[in-house]
Amino acid sequence: MTVWRITGGEGGPDPGAREAPRYDIVEHDSALLRITAASGAPRVLLAGEVDVSNTAAVARALRAVRDRGSGDLHADLSGVEFMDVAGLRAFSEAARDLHDRDGLLVLHGVPPHIERLFTLIGWNTTPGLEIHCPPRG
Repeated sequence: MTVWRITGGEGGPDPGAREAPRYDIVEHDSALLRITAASGAPRVLLAGEVDVSNTAAVARALRAVRDRGSGDLHADLSGVEFMDVAGLRAFSEAARDLHDRDGLLVLHGVPPHIERLFTLIGWNTTPGLEIHCPPRG
């Protein structure tokens, strides 16, 4: 695992602004998908494509973030351009696991086409899964 520290710009964040989590742990980095996690919070950021070739890495990253913290796990999918059924399954299984531990997997910034797949398959009602703040448009 490679760990990169990401620093803020000149002067840092606006003192009155709520500080965004720092995604400073690289959980997975390939030509198709990059997964980074926040060391100080149960948050993960995905960018690229989630498919059958990398769902094991997605599952590993979600478990690693879950194991480093407690409570709900938040995943930002706003940078995900494509997801197949294997990817949907990886998130659904992670949500069930969190549900068994009295937690939630909260998906943020879910692109409309991916949210529609969750709904068409019926996995949007998976115990422990909350699709939150989908982009509008």
